Amino acid sequence: MLVIKKIMIVLACILMSGVRDKSEDTTFKFLFPANETRKVDLEFQDQRTTLTFVPWDSLRVASVSLALSGGKYACLWVGEMPYVIWLEAGKPWTARFEGNRWFFEGVGANVNNYLNKYDVEQIYFIDYYRITNREFREKLDRVMNKREEALRVASLDSGFVKQERKRLRYIKNNHLASAVVYGEVEDRESDLLEDTYAELQKAVIEDTTSWEIPEYRESMDRVMHALIRMKELKGSFYDISLELLRQTISTFKDERLIEYIVNKNVMAYMKALSVGTTGEMDSIFRNWVHQPILVEAYDNLCRANRKLEKGQPAVPFTFPDINGKEISLSDFKGKYVYVDLWATWCGPCNAEIPSLKKLEEEFQGRNIYFVSISCDKSQDEWEKFVKERQMGGIQLHMRGDNKYMEELGNNGIPRFLLIDREGNFIDASMSRPSDPKTLKILRELEGI
Repeated sequence: MLVIKKIMIVLACILMSGVRDKSEDTTFKFLFPANETRKVDLEFQDQRTTLTFVPWDSLRVASVSLALSGGKYACLWVGEMPYVIWLEAGKPWTARFEGNRWFFEGVGANVNNYLNKYDVEQIYFIDYYRITNREFREKLDRVMNKREEALRVASLDSGFVKQERKRLRYIKNNHLASAVVYGEVEDRESDLLEDTYAELQKAVIEDTTSWEIPEYRESMDRVMHALIRMKELKGSFYDISLELLRQTISTFKDERLIEYIVNKNVMAYMKALSVGTTGEMDSIFRNWVHQPILVEAYDNLCRANRKLEKGQPAVPFTFPDINGKEISLSDFKGKYVYVDLWATWCGPCNAEIPSLKKLEEEFQGRNIYFVSISCDKSQDEWEKFVKERQMGGIQLHMRGDNKYMEELGNNGIPRFLLIDREGNFIDASMSRPSDPKTLKILRELEGI
């Protein structure tokens, strides 16, 4: 009798589990302007799909039917612009895109209209370094309090509210950490820094139930970056990146979270320096990253970066100079070439101009050319800038052709290259003019 009773309990549990896990097909519609050229992607659970639109009156319409159990966050991408949305079983909606905003109608509209409110004060990237630490903390508290109030008055489903409160906490943690990672402000009061450090330490608490909240993983990664930065570790980018990976592995237990942070930071390191990984970094990646698509991307990047290693033929270029004359890399054979990839609108690029001029003066008449290649869209603005700043060296313009940057795997500027007298790379991610080691390296070149 006892055995039968146990069997009945097990069967009841299985049936209850089946009810909980039962999915329901729910259809969501998207109305998009006919004259919009940007593509629209739907992203959730590490999957990203481009929506297929068909003509419908003066608009275009796309429909997506998903098997859902419960609700989950997702992201609508319009070109490079992300919009957070909520998908819930049995609560379909129609979204209409107008004036760079999504407007929702239907059973599940209230939650999504709340998520896409634009009348709430925002934290912007520039706030991380435009205002003082204390002003930033005051603004962050003010913004998050307003978001909490907006959630409270929206009177939404309690299940969503519980998840949204978590998401708001991760958003706050992300902003707080980002201000440390990117912030360059003068007021470094010890009490404020200690308070920030303590708050960031409390933020490093993994929660497997938050896995489907996009900001969860992002905030965990950014918080780890901030804590490493606040330790003011000495060493190369490789050394600091490696320490972040080690701390991640020792801090977290969820292998999905470790995989996410390891993959993101190893790939960022490789893209930033256009190099492959070595030794412990490669070993950590192989041990913790197992999703086939991530491993394939890593291997492909390793292969692509090999052509940028020391001794490999430098990527050739041919661009016009300030007078319209075509200049090619081959024109400099027999000379060393220090290349600066920049743009007039790039603050860090402009900050390097005085140091670059000093290098040009130091090596004037010697066996090296200094070549600056601009990726400005406007050639007129570039010419005006070069003449007004009386910039030296050889000034070239890409004319909107990004193939050269793509061949270099370039994801940001400024970027510096050092090429030898035979046209081969010495360093495809050379140090900046303002870095003291740059002068040392150039002085020690054979036959300079």
